[in-house]
Amino acid sequence: MEATLESLPALALALILSLAFGRLASRIGLPRVTVYLLVGFALGPEAFGALVAPDAVVAPFLLGAQSIAPLAAIEQIAIGAILFGVGGEFRFPSFRRLGPRALGLSAVEISLTGVLVGLAVLFGTGQWQLAVIAPALAIASAPSATLVTLREVEAEGPTSRALMLCVGHNNLAALLLFPLLLSLAFGAGSPGAATALAVAALIGGGSLGLAASVGLEAIAGRRELVLLGLLLVLLILGGVHWLAPGSTGLAMLGCFAAGVAVANGSPHANNLFRYLENTVYPLYVLFFIGAGRDLHLGALHAAGVLGLLFVAARTTGKLLGARLGLRMVGWEGELSPALGAGLLCQAGVALGFVAALEQVTPEATAELREVVVASVVVFELVGPWLVRSTVVRAGEVKLANLLSHPDATGPDAVRWVLLELRRNLGLVKSTGLDASDGPRVRHAMQRRPDTVRETAPFDRILKALSESGAEILPVVDAENRLLGLISYDEVKNTLYDPALRDLVIAGDLSESVDDPLAPDESLAAALERMDRHRVHCWPVVEDGRLAGVMRRADLYSLLRGSAPRASSSKRT
Repeated sequence: MEATLESLPALALALILSLAFGRLASRIGLPRVTVYLLVGFALGPEAFGALVAPDAVVAPFLLGAQSIAPLAAIEQIAIGAILFGVGGEFRFPSFRRLGPRALGLSAVEISLTGVLVGLAVLFGTGQWQLAVIAPALAIASAPSATLVTLREVEAEGPTSRALMLCVGHNNLAALLLFPLLLSLAFGAGSPGAATALAVAALIGGGSLGLAASVGLEAIAGRRELVLLGLLLVLLILGGVHWLAPGSTGLAMLGCFAAGVAVANGSPHANNLFRYLENTVYPLYVLFFIGAGRDLHLGALHAAGVLGLLFVAARTTGKLLGARLGLRMVGWEGELSPALGAGLLCQAGVALGFVAALEQVTPEATAELREVVVASVVVFELVGPWLVRSTVVRAGEVKLANLLSHPDATGPDAVRWVLLELRRNLGLVKSTGLDASDGPRVRHAMQRRPDTVRETAPFDRILKALSESGAEILPVVDAENRLLGLISYDEVKNTLYDPALRDLVIAGDLSESVDDPLAPDESLAAALERMDRHRVHCWPVVEDGRLAGVMRRADLYSLLRGSAPRASSSKRT
């Protein structure tokens, strides 16, 4: 307890810097995750910690030895919650649509990465044992940095969904392969026992997730949902530690399986995942701060030529493997060709393997462990930016999330506070927003909506509507020109007449759109258009082609963020 209390000033300073520089980073297109890592490194033992004496006045504000225990506990809870959220991305409807091809894509990428890294390590060391174990360390990605970065920009679309599926496949493959390869290379442990434990963790986590899904039927309040989600994560973490101390990989598998079970077993899963993520986000920030504290830049120098070979082979395997995989499964042209760059993040899973190697074969694997630590430093710093760049280039991030929104500082901040006080005291009246000012439709629209071609059969239409969750489905031609919309009413009428199901195509059910939105129209105009048609979303067309879909929920979200200051500026 004393160590925890002593670490509070340092953690508070780290959070202050993360908040301040995180907002600055978002203006220049840098992911906040990278800022959190750099803040942790700056306050850690290899930066300012190395320059400040232990008895100095500012020493309590640095992430020294007193912060190790609190950050370690936070790390376990954060990893569990993150893997639980990653499991929540594996929804069976989406998996049926993307899963088979995503598995093929991952298989190509994982195989090529493993082969290239194994050959690079064999060439650099001449030791076949290290070449056998290295692929498992290279395959592993960083689900934490990937998920948090995607959530930060609210990425939404096929590339984002495929990216999360591939991240899950990468880490599942690494966790299942590592004990087998370790046994093959160094004769450590039993492959059968390791596989049995991994399967048991998946089954146990999935069973607890299904039990939680049953409990969700009696729970509706936000607080109770958060408590149930946190209880599930802590129960799995604690149970695995009790049954198999130190088995972080098993705990990750259990949390992942629980997330899959809840996502597919309860209609209330979306609320649980959203509320839990918002509640534990401060733990995510502290987790990345702790990861930054543990970055060892000296490992870059110690890694030498072998480190360069490892990083080059892993990068080539991910990038080239993803491109080949996209071509082989027929996704070329549909998903971003830069998908492999989004898989380069590397952190907790690989470091967990490094710790296991240090315990089992400390001398034989010393050189490889230094290389992996150096690799983590490189990919943990550049990986989040690559994830962000991948989904932005894929057009799956709303422009509003990329624009720089100037914040109030100094006198302006004081003025806005005084205006808000006067408004609450009844000294001024609110005048509302001017529809001619502020963001436009292009800033809030979904840029990569689900669509169907005019020749799509009825079953394909029904599947697309059910998986997208939208009330309308745009029908486009080969050049992405908007031909019309399919609504639930048209689908319902066809369902009532089964004889038509095998006869109709998308072009038969679509209704033409005479008044689509334009990207430069105001949000007020978009809201009026949706009200007139009594819908919650409406297509956006630019130069005759479908540019996106404007959703009422996105419009409200953007207005909620811009309304207070816009109205304040009007009153002045």
